[in-house]
Amino acid sequence: MMVCVLVLCWWAVSSLAEEPSPETVLTRVEAFYQELKSFYAEFNQEVYWRRGYEVQASGGRIWFKRPNRLRWEYRYPERMLIVSDGQKVYFYSEEDRQVIILSPEKAFSRLVLGFMTGRHRLDRDFVLLSGKLETNGEGYFLELKPREEKGQVSRIRLKVLPKTGEVKEIWYWDFLGNLTHLTFEKAQFNLKIEDKKFSFTPPKEAEIIKEDG
Repeated sequence: MMVCVLVLCWWAVSSLAEEPSPETVLTRVEAFYQELKSFYAEFNQEVYWRRGYEVQASGGRIWFKRPNRLRWEYRYPERMLIVSDGQKVYFYSEEDRQVIILSPEKAFSRLVLGFMTGRHRLDRDFVLLSGKLETNGEGYFLELKPREEKGQVSRIRLKVLPKTGEVKEIWYWDFLGNLTHLTFEKAQFNLKIEDKKFSFTPPKEAEIIKEDG
């Protein structure tokens, strides 16, 4: 009986030791993306609209290279493109034939773009609410909320690899209760990407809308 009790106590202590604290995991996430030079990934996105209980699915590919170079391609259901050449950021809708041009400061202030490119610091811009290891031990969930109630995000959840800090999934809610869920697959890090991947010339027939930074 005593042996069983000792075994159970050892197992409990061992389990606690294996699960890192939320603060430790958050630090690893920060370090991972602050040190990242470039990456490529395929993504899937689902938007759950609270009004009407509709779900909008999309997906595509993303490339990023420091500093401030980004190419985010939506391949379905509509073809859309977000390109940053380091000086300007272009949002192009092929269906609408419309190009919106933003400064990097304004574009990268948006949650996903800012976080993935290192513009946002989770420990600075968000309050850590909780952290929990996935049942199978493969992923770790972090819950956070913005320190200031501005912008369009009320809460975010990250699924990360606890040992490295790589983000595999992102959920974020706006103040109306709508939910966006992003998953990343086939990710490659610190690869060589030519600058021409991040160049964009608006089509001649497209409407151009410039929004000052």
